[in-house]
Amino acid sequence: MRKVLFFSVLLIFVGIALVNCGDNGTSVPKQFAFIRAAAGSSLSSVSAQERHFQMEHSLRTPRMHQGVGLKHWTNDLSAGDDSVVLMNTDGTGELVIAPQMGWFEAVQESADTMKGVGTAQDSNGNYQVIFVDLADKKNPVATEITTDAEYHWSPQLSWDGTKVVFVKTANEMGGQAVIMPTSGSHTETVISTPFWVSYPSFTPNGKIVFEEETNDTINIMNQDGTGNTRLTNADHAYFDECPSVSPDGKTIVFSRYPTQGTYAEDIWTVNIDGTNPKQLTTDGMSWDPMFVKDKIVFVSWRDNASGNEVYSMNLDGTNQKRLTNNNVNEYFDDW
Repeated sequence: MRKVLFFSVLLIFVGIALVNCGDNGTSVPKQFAFIRAAAGSSLSSVSAQERHFQMEHSLRTPRMHQGVGLKHWTNDLSAGDDSVVLMNTDGTGELVIAPQMGWFEAVQESADTMKGVGTAQDSNGNYQVIFVDLADKKNPVATEITTDAEYHWSPQLSWDGTKVVFVKTANEMGGQAVIMPTSGSHTETVISTPFWVSYPSFTPNGKIVFEEETNDTINIMNQDGTGNTRLTNADHAYFDECPSVSPDGKTIVFSRYPTQGTYAEDIWTVNIDGTNPKQLTTDGMSWDPMFVKDKIVFVSWRDNASGNEVYSMNLDGTNQKRLTNNNVNEYFDDW
C-alpha cells in the first residue's frame, strides 16, 4: 500500500509543476501549493494553534514529535490521506490535484515554474526528497534524489533550480543542512555547523537563510557554512522561525513568538542585512509565511475558524485576505 502511495505522491509533484507552468509574472495568476489534511484525521482532531505550538515549540527536542496524534506517524488511514491543493494568491482557481493520495511534508516550485521539489514518504516510512524536471512539459520526469534511511525535510530549490537545500537527521533530533544537485547525482554536501539548522532557504545570490535552533534566530551563511551572521532576535526575547526570501533578495519574512508570556505568533519581515524589523500581523495566530511573487501567503488560526486556514497579504502587511474556508487544517510545511 505504501509503495502505491509513494508513487502517487511522485505524480503529485508533477501535477503541481504542470499546473503552475508558464507564469511570466504578469498574464498568469500567481499560484502556490499547500497541503490540506484529511477530514476527521488525527491531524485535524487537534486544534490548529495547539498542534502548531506542540510541534514547533514545546516538543522541539526530539525533532520528530511523538505523541501529538499525527496520522503520519500513527499510520491512521481510516480517514484518508492529505491532499495537495493549488490556489492563486487572490483566492481564485482552487484545484485539488491529489485528493487524499499519500503522506508528504512540503512542496515548492522554482521561481520560473519549470521545476519542483518536495518530500514524500517512501515504502520504508522515510521521507525522501523528490525533484521534478519540467523542461519537457509533456514528459515531466520525477526523480527521488535521496534514498538513505534517514529523515529529509524542508527542501527548497536554488533560484536557478540546479540545487536543493534540505535538512537531514538520523536520530530524530535536530538536523544538518545538506545541499544536493537536482541532476540526480546523489552527491551530498553537508554544511558543517556547530548548531542545528531548520528551514534553510536559498537567497537569489546563493547564500542560505535559516533558523538557527540553538538561539532561535534567523541567520544567513555561505553555502560552505562560513560567514554565519545573526539577523534577528539579538536579545533572545523571541523564537524566530520559518524564513522565506523575497524574489529581489532584499527582504526576509518569518514568524515570531515571545519566549515569555502568552503564546502569540505573528509574521514579521526584516531586511536581508538584519535592519528594519517590521511586524505585519497582530492577531497572535499567524505563522509559516512564504513569498509568492508580489504577495506573502501564510497560515493563520483566526476568524473563529475550526482549523488553520491560508491567507495572503501585500508585502507591507496590508490587504490581509482569507483564501480558504474549511473544517480541516491546511499548511505549507508539516513541521
